[in-house]
Amino acid sequence: MTPRTTAAATIAATIAVACLVGASPAAAAPKHGTTSAPAGSLVLIGGNLKENTTILQRIVDLADPDGDGPAKARIAIVTAASSAAKTAAEAADDTLNNASANGLYYSALFERFGAETYAVPIDTAVNFAGDRYKPSNANDPKVAREIAKATGVFFGGGDQMRYVRTLFDCKNAASEAFTSCTDTKVMSAVRGVLDRGGVVSGVSAGTTIQQGADMVTGGEPYQAWRDGTTPGYLDDASALAHLPYGGFGFFPEGQLDSHFGTWGRQARMIKLADQTGHDLVVGVDETTALVYDRATRQGEVIGRNGVSLLDTSETVIEGAVGTGTRWSYLVAGDRVDFGTGVITPASERRTGAGTDAAPAPVADVWDSIDNPDAGVYSLVDLGVALVASVADRAEGTTFETDPQYRTVLERTAGTSWWDGGFEGLAITISPAD
Repeated sequence: MTPRTTAAATIAATIAVACLVGASPAAAAPKHGTTSAPAGSLVLIGGNLKENTTILQRIVDLADPDGDGPAKARIAIVTAASSAAKTAAEAADDTLNNASANGLYYSALFERFGAETYAVPIDTAVNFAGDRYKPSNANDPKVAREIAKATGVFFGGGDQMRYVRTLFDCKNAASEAFTSCTDTKVMSAVRGVLDRGGVVSGVSAGTTIQQGADMVTGGEPYQAWRDGTTPGYLDDASALAHLPYGGFGFFPEGQLDSHFGTWGRQARMIKLADQTGHDLVVGVDETTALVYDRATRQGEVIGRNGVSLLDTSETVIEGAVGTGTRWSYLVAGDRVDFGTGVITPASERRTGAGTDAAPAPVADVWDSIDNPDAGVYSLVDLGVALVASVADRAEGTTFETDPQYRTVLERTAGTSWWDGGFEGLAITISPAD
């Protein structure tokens, strides 16, 4: 497990001023795949892109090498997180969900926004004669050279472990709990695009893979809280698991997760961060992106929903009790400086209580996958309702019982809020019985 570092002391000191959300570079830096002077930008999309014009246009603009000049953005499309097509017909049908079909779909999508594209022909298996998408292409110099011509790279959704299996060469480990991996030729070419100032973007699994060590590989919030995390990749998709080596290491600020507030994933990442020794979790909602400048460490939220920042530097979990996590929720136009922890809302910041009625307790506050009537954004909605209300405290319980967990949100001295967002709510999770 990654030990905690002295960054926690820096964070604690900054909280006293402005409820810090970022860890120091020394604490947050991944174990692999970075340069001494980071360059380029990331566009981290939480899932369910829905062809969002604002997000797609930002990716193309960041990949444009000369603004309105004669050169065009050239985006390499990597879709190996999707399963391999089983037939040639499946591979050619861009309405289906497989690596080849998704390559066609995203290429056409980015071309509509004025970019040139290159669909990278890599996936996890060769299933039919003439299949262009195959694992061996990850070390094909011709494929790597095509990526090297790009000014941007886009990673599609699916399962982030398929990116690990196809783009890294890892030393064998039980349950794929890899601790030692090296880049394929294609992965080295992707790093080159970013290091030359290009943009790397991704959706869902294509966002989660951008982090460094201890990347989440699966798990539901309730099982995560009840059982903790296991290194590797598990057959039980509900069990929390993580990859010690991690992902690409492009985002150095903390752990990443997608579909975040949408699927109530706050609890699973609080548990994972605590058990793997990370001080910050960045969770991106669906149809939303965090645009991150690696050189300046500035982040901006764009899109429809929000981005959660979970400061876990003072989180203490003993058995099933967690205290000390600070949660901030940023919406479109809001910015964060990860170097200083300063959040700049796009709308007027307020402190103190609001005027709305206190929110009622919420059942199934983690939006359980086992609840046929589960909602979405339940914990986000509770937080937004709390800060705008006369109350100082709100709570909800899990759908599951034996044990059942209660999540309590509370204002702190550093809590503030604005239209749709807030900073510095305390989260406590404990048994409800």
